[in-house]
Amino acid sequence: NAITSNLAWNVYQGKSLSRKLRENVSGNLTKGNRVGADADYGLYAKHLPDSTTGIGWFINMADRVHANAKYPKDLFDVAMFGNASFAGQTAKLSTIEFNLLMYKQFEVGVLKSVQKEKGKWNIGFGMSLLTGNRNLQLKIAEASLYTDPDGEYLEGEIHGEFRSSSIGKTQFIAANGLGLSGSFSLGYESEKFGIRLDADDLGFIRWKKNLKRTDLDSIFRFEGVEVNLFSADGNPFSSINLDTVVSGFATIREGTAYSVATPGRIRLEGYYLLNSENWRIYAGIQYRIAAGYVPLGYIGTSATLKKGFFIDGRFAYGGFGSWNLGLEVRKRFADVFEVRLGTNNLEGYLLPMVGTSQSAYMSLTGFF
Repeated sequence: NAITSNLAWNVYQGKSLSRKLRENVSGNLTKGNRVGADADYGLYAKHLPDSTTGIGWFINMADRVHANAKYPKDLFDVAMFGNASFAGQTAKLSTIEFNLLMYKQFEVGVLKSVQKEKGKWNIGFGMSLLTGNRNLQLKIAEASLYTDPDGEYLEGEIHGEFRSSSIGKTQFIAANGLGLSGSFSLGYESEKFGIRLDADDLGFIRWKKNLKRTDLDSIFRFEGVEVNLFSADGNPFSSINLDTVVSGFATIREGTAYSVATPGRIRLEGYYLLNSENWRIYAGIQYRIAAGYVPLGYIGTSATLKKGFFIDGRFAYGGFGSWNLGLEVRKRFADVFEVRLGTNNLEGYLLPMVGTSQSAYMSLTGFF
């Protein structure tokens, strides 16, 4: 909701961050801020019967990476401008959450259509086996940092915990945890309008292997470190022991099994056909089970063009970001093959100094 695409790309590429760029992002920050990221790929197949008397099916295999975080404004300002800007003040660093989740999904499901006099009901259910590869989870309930006006000392406190379950290599089948998730879809279509309720990947993963846990619980006062300017090895900083600087901040404990909810989606969408050429308008609302996510509302329009082209444009607000512009283009080749390209965050490419999100997706579909 605050970090612009320009700053994110500069960080990714290892470029320096100008003060103007950092101040621009700081001006976007609120008391509580959010950030999220997804990287998914997979294979999906479905079969629909020729009539409503039959039952269809679908299978889905996917690799999913998800990250999300909540953080206060002062955390960004301390990281980007240093604690000098808080001289004589206390930086409020409470309510920090971060979660990284990497897992594989193996899903099977059934599809059913029920024809009625004025329309058709479409129903679908799915169940997934989830194999968890890696999870990092940080929760800091309370934290603060006071800087003496003359820079003589720092005082602070921190209370939270860090959990992890990870392996050195990312293997396709390797599992530190196992879980289940479910999906369902219920929709109604008539000649002019339709409405649909979808839920995807609602479930959990139980982590049991390669576990680590660290408790962060400390009140501290830091008055600096001693530096020997005339050390024997000529390095005045060789006598600094970083372990003693942070001692007492963290306590490593034996890891125990824990569960994490998958970042599933629940979406309600309706549409209305404007003409016989399949030009329609639609609107909906979506929610994800992830810290920091706020309901995403959207409205858009789509139409079939000549020579097998299809276009879709939409405006949205919410989610992990703020306002979003979406654009999708499809091309179908003789009802045999379809290519789809799109983005949910066009503003991040057109206005990188203002837009706070970027995304892109592609799908290749064959019909048999």
